[in-house]
Amino acid sequence: MIIKYVLPLSLLSASFMASANLRWFDIELIFFERPTDSELKEDLSAEDFPAINYTNSKDIIAEAYQELQNVKYKECMGIEVDTENGEQIDGLDQPAISKDVNEAFETSSQINNDDELDNLAQLECQRYINVAELDALPLTPEALTFEHTDYIYLLSKEQLELNETASRLKRRGLTPLLHTGWRQPESNIRNATPMYLYGGKNLSAVINKSENDQSLEQMLNEYTQFEQSEVIDLNGVPQSSDIDAFPSDIVNDVEPFENTPSPLLTEQTWQLQGKFKVFIRRNYLNIEADFDLNELVEQTVDNINFTDGDNGLALQQLTETVLKTERFSQFRRVISSEIHYFDHPKLGIIMQIRRYNH
Repeated sequence: MIIKYVLPLSLLSASFMASANLRWFDIELIFFERPTDSELKEDLSAEDFPAINYTNSKDIIAEAYQELQNVKYKECMGIEVDTENGEQIDGLDQPAISKDVNEAFETSSQINNDDELDNLAQLECQRYINVAELDALPLTPEALTFEHTDYIYLLSKEQLELNETASRLKRRGLTPLLHTGWRQPESNIRNATPMYLYGGKNLSAVINKSENDQSLEQMLNEYTQFEQSEVIDLNGVPQSSDIDAFPSDIVNDVEPFENTPSPLLTEQTWQLQGKFKVFIRRNYLNIEADFDLNELVEQTVDNINFTDGDNGLALQQLTETVLKTERFSQFRRVISSEIHYFDHPKLGIIMQIRRYNH
């Protein structure tokens, strides 16, 4: 009876030890915008590159905000929460309703019973916004402070160590766009999770409005009633996986970490956005980064003006806002604990990878 349990227990023990022996790292990054060089002749437009493929990327910033909002909501509803892991400690207590809202509840003749009061309290506690509703992301996104190695998570401001470096950049007249970091286990290039990162201004409102405006070609087609032939979107052709670009011998035998990447929780257009991947290659740390630096610029375009006169159509010049995008790409071997700088005419990145608990 005893012997038949030896093999399953040994396999379970081996699986646990493989997970426990994984090395964990803290990755900290500072992105900053560089002054425009008027003499720069190189074309850095992202139009010459394929769109960044965010498949299997982890929207770690939005996840951190979601965890934070869940804790704030529970605390507002009077639920005691362990901020170390965001878990509920005690049962429902009196909701922590703001003074102004509470006075409105007391004086309102429409509040008929406690159930309606509870519903209004829940609405009040849901007033915390999510990251997609921000006009701009804070330089350091908010996050709870965790110290576990159960899954990948964003570091809080208190866990970052390059704060003085960020301050020096500001004193030198440079503009930091994002200062953040996360904790992750070692992975090879095949199993590593790309982090979807973004910062600066949220340009989505302007971009979405522009996309809803009719283009010059659309207006022409409507006026002349010409049939438009079907357009083949070459950008919709599936791209090959990143792993295809590397020979098989560079993928080592690091045990995969079972942490399923979540879908993007926010698909906004930010001033800075891209993905950053850290992995082990031939026993060395490597990074792979692809980022777009977006900017809204004004340009003059010809616009058709419909008139009731003899000519029917008239051209007029209008000023419109368009999105200008420049690409930053980097693939490099790095060393833990050292501070690395990645240069680009428009964007600079300062990075440090630190070992965590080993």
